[in-house]
Amino acid sequence: MRLLDTSAMISVLRGDEEVKSIVENTTEELCTTTITRFELFSRIYHRGLVKEEKVLRRLIKGLALLTFDEESSDKAAEIMGFLLRVGKPVNVIDVLIAGIAVANGVEEIVTRDRDFKTIEDVYGHLKVVLMTGT
Repeated sequence: MRLLDTSAMISVLRGDEEVKSIVENTTEELCTTTITRFELFSRIYHRGLVKEEKVLRRLIKGLALLTFDEESSDKAAEIMGFLLRVGKPVNVIDVLIAGIAVANGVEEIVTRDRDFKTIEDVYGHLKVVLMTGT
């Protein structure tokens, strides 16, 4: 399973060719998280983006939606513990998404966010596909 984090989802919505290629050329199931859903819809509601809301709902409907549950919470806490122990804390939202990914057996996270690379380097258990374009 391949997870699209918030930055990857935004790239999809903007028609970014790099992420489009990643999404179209995967044979794995694509997923995202309820945390990413929250982040994206918060922006939509804040700015009153009616057209974008419809597009986002269609996009998310086509993905598996992974939730933050007890197991995800444990994994996220473990990841944060590893990061704090080595003095490399990252954004807590990214840790929650990583916890969901690990708990659900996600093989890769597609992102523009370097915090996930830090998680990969310190914690392991996840492969990060870091998109480079803007």
